Amino acid sequence: MAERKKSAARGQSIKPAPELAITTDFHTNEDWRFEKPVWDKEKCIKCGVCYLFCPDGAIHLDDEGYYEADLTYCKGCGICSVQCWTKSISMEEAVKRLPWLIKI
Repeated sequence: MAERKKSAARGQSIKPAPELAITTDFHTNEDWRFEKPVWDKEKCIKCGVCYLFCPDGAIHLDDEGYYEADLTYCKGCGICSVQCWTKSISMEEAVKRLPWLIKI
């Protein structure tokens, strides 16, 4: 699909989408995460729903068989807390920052 097409609106050529770039300098998501998931182990039934729904693959088992987030990869989206059947995951403020003071 490397062929060019003409845009009907402006008569310009449309370039094909480039390959997806993979970053090699990723270190951590802590620079911009505002909330982090915290598990209440008394409510947790070790079902693994949080693990299945995490879009970042940041949730893993600890030594006791409970799930926890690796905060290096966790973006703080909160999907795990929404999907948790027993509501044992709550989102707590990780860092209090104003949005315009985030490091870029």
